[in-house]
Amino acid sequence: MKMNEARPGRPRRYDVAPTPGFANRDAAVLVASLDELSERLFDLIHDLPREGLAAVPESLSNSIAWLTLHMADAEAWWLARIPGVAVPDELKAIFPRPGRIPSTEFEASELVGICRRVREEITKPALAPVDDLDSLVVNHETVSNGRMLLMHLIWHWTYHTGQAGLLRRWVGVKYQWRFK
Repeated sequence: MKMNEARPGRPRRYDVAPTPGFANRDAAVLVASLDELSERLFDLIHDLPREGLAAVPESLSNSIAWLTLHMADAEAWWLARIPGVAVPDELKAIFPRPGRIPSTEFEASELVGICRRVREEITKPALAPVDDLDSLVVNHETVSNGRMLLMHLIWHWTYHTGQAGLLRRWVGVKYQWRFK
């Protein structure tokens, strides 16, 4: 990996096709948007060594690995606010908890695998059968339905992926953000 040259990144895509197998078209499009945002993060981190993923700038507390785990954890946590949706214990053991810094000793492929598991084992099965996103109950004071939950997750993935991009530059590995 050359430190001074920016690797061309995944082109931005706005033409996402609805995820197949969803009862609600809006849910299918929003989950497809989450998939695209995830692919952006995965492209951003796949070539980083473990040390780059785990590096934490002085006076900060987050690494790229921590942010990636946080995004997966938050997605699982939010989906578990839907009655009847549960997070498998194996995933719960990986995720950061308040007051506990998670292990950041993961390769990029392992981080990607954790994120994909959450999406495939929790998010998609929970939302695919939903007919009405606006009537889907989410047990939270502010985010109360499925549409709000998905919009929050889109915001969350976008926000933290930008942070991961900045941390990537901090570790000295450039990335060229680009359009198609």
